[in-house]
This record gives sequence, structure tokens and C-alpha cells, in this order.
Amino acid sequence: MASRPARRPSSVSSPRSTATPPAFTVHLGDIKSGGEPISDALLDRIHDYFMTLDGPLIYTPGDNEWTDVHRRSVGGLNPVEWLGKLRTRYFSAEQSLGRTPLPLVTQRRDPAHAFMVENARWSINGVVFATVHVVGSNNNDDPEVPGARDEFLARDAANVAWVRATFAEARATDAPGVALFFQANPFGGDWDRPGYDSGFENFLRTVEAEALAYARPVLLLHVDDHLYRLDHGVRFQLAAAPAANVSRLATFGAGDLHASLVVVQPDHPPSLPARSPACPRQPPPPRL
Repeated sequence: MASRPARRPSSVSSPRSTATPPAFTVHLGDIKSGGEPISDALLDRIHDYFMTLDGPLIYTPGDNEWTDVHRRSVGGLNPVEWLGKLRTRYFSAEQSLGRTPLPLVTQRRDPAHAFMVENARWSINGVVFATVHVVGSNNNDDPEVPGARDEFLARDAANVAWVRATFAEARATDAPGVALFFQANPFGGDWDRPGYDSGFENFLRTVEAEALAYARPVLLLHVDDHLYRLDHGVRFQLAAAPAANVSRLATFGAGDLHASLVVVQPDHPPSLPARSPACPRQPPPPRL
């Protein structure tokens, strides 16, 4: 995710994908492929690459780099151990990665959820942006993996508190919009599944309730299913009424890696005039 200062439009993009450098970029997780083994060297290599980016880089973890490492095909490792390594390597300070770090507010300030150092929040032009650590593979809600469900329950409760705190900040500052970034696609309706998947129910219920009460533009950005999607008027369940003020952008995935551009103009109503600068034939992402 990227944004530009002052009253110029803000964008979500790769830092070298546009003529005007973005004010920040967000990486939505999966720093390796699902079938690639994880290693300390890989974590170091990607971290060092992130630090070469000209502008601020905010990163939220994906399932490939920790949740799914229990699979035999990638080594049968302990997911919680690798989550701890990610937190130590990528989230040691309250600032972004990249050559020009952006100060962040993180959930480490909350004594009840201080372990969630990766959940971050920042504001530009009054708009409130936040990452929420929600990952694929049912958000690690897997009773077959030792320790997974306990980890999920603790992180799920922290994420609910973080979403509520983010909207509280938006209301307190009279923010014109909110954007939330996470790795998973939590919407079971995309596959015609009714109701909620267990790993995402609390998160989705909280986002829906807070967004509807907020009643201003909300943009949800995620990856994971490797399909470009753009919805305005998000349905949080298959049969639910659309939330008119909520848009969803699912960015590109493996084998189809492109930047997405989202224009943030707080003084304008939501519209759909932008496009992916690297793939101009794709449908346009929204204005917020």
C-alpha cells in the first residue's frame, strides 16, 4: 500500500511502478511460495530486500511463511516457532521497513495484547490505515496441528481488539476513511459457502459492525487466493445485504505479480477510475 503526502492522491503500488514515488507500500504477506522451504536465510534475504526500498514498507505476514510450515512438503516445522522468528526479525521497532521508515502505532502498546507487535496503524491526510494479522489456512484454526488453536484464539482476540481500536481512532480523529490490510481471503461467499469459516468469523463480524457504525468509506485489501477482485458494497456473508460503504480489493497473486493503484481522495466520494499501472487491462481498483 502506498500513499502520498499533502492533498495529492494516495496510491497502493509497488514503489517503482509509478512515475511519482508513493509515500508508502504495504506487502500483504507470502514472502515465499507455499512449496518453498522456510529458513533463517530466507527471512534475512527478504528483510534485507525490503530495507532497500526507497520509501516506507509496511509488511503483514502471510500463511506461507509461518502457518503452513508444518506441512511435510516444506519440512514439517513448528508454525509458532516461525511466527516468533518473524516477529523478532521484521517487527522489532514501531516503524516501517525501507530506507525512509514511517513511524507506526503498534498493538505492543496494549498490555492485554502486547505480543501482537505486527499489527500496525498510521494516518496520512487524515485517513487511518492499519494492518491486521489474519492469514490463510483458516487463520491457523487447525485442531490437528499442535498448538495451532491456542495461537489462533489469542491472535483472534487481539485482532478483534485492534480492529475496534482502529475504528475508535478513526472516529476520534474524524477520519474521512479507513483502510485495513490483511493476507487471507476471509470471505467464504467467494466460493459459495454460506456463513463464516471458523477462523474468520470474529474478525468479519467485528469489521462489519464497526464499518457500518462508522458509515464512511472503508477499504479492505487482501491477497491469498491469487485472483484480482474488486467489490464495492461488500457482502460479509453469502446471503448478507451489501455494506454500501465497504469496498474490497484483492490484489494479484503468484504467477501474475503486478502492482495495484488505489487513489485516496478524502474530499471525493468513492469511485472506480484508477487501474493497475503494471497491468492496464485489469479492472480498476477503487478510490477511497
